[in-house]
Amino acid sequence: MKVRASTTIDRPVSGVFLLMADNRNEPQWNSNLSTSELLTAEPITVGSRFRAIYQGKECIATISEHEPDRVVTFEVDAQRMDITGRMSFSAAGSGTQLDGEFDLRPKGVMRVMLPLLAPLVRRDFPKQFANFKAFAEQR
Repeated sequence: MKVRASTTIDRPVSGVFLLMADNRNEPQWNSNLSTSELLTAEPITVGSRFRAIYQGKECIATISEHEPDRVVTFEVDAQRMDITGRMSFSAAGSGTQLDGEFDLRPKGVMRVMLPLLAPLVRRDFPKQFANFKAFAEQR
């Protein structure tokens, strides 16, 4: 299942990119994520790995694409599904246009459940992007 979300953030691209690329920030704006820790050494770049708790289940997120101020892609390996999340950043006046593309690949029983949950999932991504916008604009 593919999902898209976009928002415009009143903050320069460089700051927005850094906040999104560091998955340790995500529990502060994503209501589905309770913790995230960096498993690899800094700096955060391609190959950086994070262990996170998403809806009560552990997952591993690995950065597969990292072009500062332009794009960051996370490959998420979770019990119920794998997700590729690609966020692109561009200037929008003095702010940032953030566009996200997500590819959700369910596993096991989620293959049957995801089509039923699709309307909820499609509403959640824009909600989480709105939360990220508020988080980023407060920094």
